[in-house]
Amino acid sequence: MIMKNYTYNNYTIKELEKILSFTNHTYTNNGYPTSNCIAKGSLNNIFFKKLNLTKICELYNGDYLSLFDEYYTILNKIINTNRIFGIIQNEQGIFEFSELLDEIKLLDNGNSFEWIEILNLFDKILTDINNCVRYNNVSEEKIGLETAIWNFTIDGILFDLDPPKILKNSIDTSFTRKGDIDHEKRTLYRSFDEIGMKFNLLVTLILGEKHNSFIVKNQPNNYIEILIKRIIRSSTNNLTKKEIIDNLANGISEKENFIGHPIEIVRREIMIKENGNNKKFIFVAGTSESGKSGGINYLKDNYSEIQHIKIRDVFPKVYEDTFSKLSFEEWQNFEESRDLNNFWKLFVNKVYEMVDDNKSIIILDTMYGVDGMIELYNILGDKVNLLYIDAPFNDRVIREYNRLRSDSINGTRKADLTITIDDIIERTINKDRKKNKKGADKLPLLTYSVDNSSIEIGGSGKQFTTIINNDGTIDNFYVMLDNYINSKLTKSKEYVKELKK
Repeated sequence: MIMKNYTYNNYTIKELEKILSFTNHTYTNNGYPTSNCIAKGSLNNIFFKKLNLTKICELYNGDYLSLFDEYYTILNKIINTNRIFGIIQNEQGIFEFSELLDEIKLLDNGNSFEWIEILNLFDKILTDINNCVRYNNVSEEKIGLETAIWNFTIDGILFDLDPPKILKNSIDTSFTRKGDIDHEKRTLYRSFDEIGMKFNLLVTLILGEKHNSFIVKNQPNNYIEILIKRIIRSSTNNLTKKEIIDNLANGISEKENFIGHPIEIVRREIMIKENGNNKKFIFVAGTSESGKSGGINYLKDNYSEIQHIKIRDVFPKVYEDTFSKLSFEEWQNFEESRDLNNFWKLFVNKVYEMVDDNKSIIILDTMYGVDGMIELYNILGDKVNLLYIDAPFNDRVIREYNRLRSDSINGTRKADLTITIDDIIERTINKDRKKNKKGADKLPLLTYSVDNSSIEIGGSGKQFTTIINNDGTIDNFYVMLDNYINSKLTKSKEYVKELKK
């Protein structure tokens, strides 16, 4: 039995009821139901969702359907929204009907988009926000919209319209947790204030990248700076708003006194990116038992500017950010095959979060894949280096044999006197073979392209990989490491000096 309804676009209440009867109330899992939506489904070209009536009653005391009708009617005149066909309430709850969207246009499910597409969408949403601001300036009530970038299709259609956001006589009709003052302030700020809406838009782009909800191809490293300039240019109040944004861009805006504020999130991201500008990445690779671990330990123990991060410790943290339902191994294989550049971009962003501010060189080990190294250069340019440590096969076998037949220095491993030279030979060959399947043997062959814009395998340009042959005494090895790292420290200081000009 229909208790209340509003229909649009020439649809009748009977047609909408018929859709529900056809589905027999079994809903497809089209995405993740939110706190205000407990089920979703589709039939033909119509998408419908069942709203969480219990939640609505907890957060809003008035007539929700009337509020929705007012909000949709106003908003549909101001910006380009997805077509709503109707909203009805019966004894089973509240159902909202809209046009079914093309999934490949959604900023979700790992869909890929070019940077220029995201840039155009960002500009489009800034215009939508300005339309709301102009309406608010002349109307008796205020209207806002949820500016999460993933609530828009790539061609600029707003499609997630609940809960309505209208401010009347200073009474908030949006769905905030009224007992949580931080959440209430944050929701009001993001929904009705120009700065709040625009920076929330930028924040959700950052979060979408972090959680790998969608992939942005050919995105420049300074994309935050580019988008902040877009926000400045779009401001409807050239003085006050511009001053606020300029302060934000300089990283000196005061922190707000509640968690999750858009400006604070963007400010933190800017600081991370800026701190990363003066850091050099050194990826370490090499043959098995060539002395990589010992060499890295020597460098980090003797140079305070160095921070050592293991590659295998970074990717699990990236994986946690994505909230993927795949296992870690499934996720890694899928992401590497889907978009290798994006895979390593997520890695670099996580390293920026992990590295200490006072460290100028990050040493990362162990690098196996040559294709990954090429993508890292595409992302980091001349900030990335590759150190390849090699040694004669016989030396590697003897060193490992002697190591395993002696107690470890820290006392955690006892000598294994049963191990033989043949065991070490077989183990070393197998380790090398496993690494080489991923392209480790091609890493020493990497060279710059003629114009230094990329690196390639066996090209005619200057050698990219620095190779150290650990074929002498330990002291000789340390001297070679000292010479290498001192050259990098000098270049790092010159780079920082250049940045500060």
